[in-house]
Amino acid sequence: MEAGLKRNNKYLIAAILIVALFAIQFLFSRLGSLISQLLDYSSLDPDGLFAQVSVHHIIQMLCALALIFVIRKSRKTEGFNLRPRFDSRGIKDTLLFCLAITVYYLAIYIAGSFTNTINTYDYELNAVNVSGTLGFQLLLSGPSEEILFRSLPIAVLLSVLDPDSKRDRAITVISASVLFGIAHISVFPFQVPWFQVCYAFVLGIFYGYTFIRSKSVIYPMIMHSISNVISVGGCYLYMVLFK
Repeated sequence: MEAGLKRNNKYLIAAILIVALFAIQFLFSRLGSLISQLLDYSSLDPDGLFAQVSVHHIIQMLCALALIFVIRKSRKTEGFNLRPRFDSRGIKDTLLFCLAITVYYLAIYIAGSFTNTINTYDYELNAVNVSGTLGFQLLLSGPSEEILFRSLPIAVLLSVLDPDSKRDRAITVISASVLFGIAHISVFPFQVPWFQVCYAFVLGIFYGYTFIRSKSVIYPMIMHSISNVISVGGCYLYMVLFK
């Protein structure tokens, strides 16, 4: 009975932490948005496509890193896995994921070229816009979001749950993925882009398990960034070839 109470208590604590993590992620994202809006990017990014969102992601990443530093110093919590680490499973998972996401988008754009169902971007594909948007997706989207939505929540939750338990690892990865999906709701709780939310949740499962298996956030960062680059770059290629 005592073991059952301890188990229930840890899940209650985990549930409270999930709510707290949601609030923290929302706060850091809002802070990033507010600070990024204070700057003028018109000379660097005339169409407003990448500069502001880049600053937003830098701010939220710095906030997440600062919180991680405080947690590590105050509670001696490990498992944030920020350091690069050679891991054969991480490399295998990353390569397989990149292959799968490439095949997925290739099928999407091939089918879309025949059915004319691809939503394209409404801005000019000039050197500034293409290099800026792809540069953001490659260099900032993965690192910023994986630190805030993978490294931070998974390490915090596994500090109260059992990292050796398959059930607890699943709860942790799913919880982090739910938070990641919620973050893709533009105006909470209305105007929910359900496909985007579900897509982010599914990708979050892959990122989360790779994070735990490889013990390094570097691999999900690469997976995340490459996925975004293939998605955006694939659309650019489609626009050039078929529009």
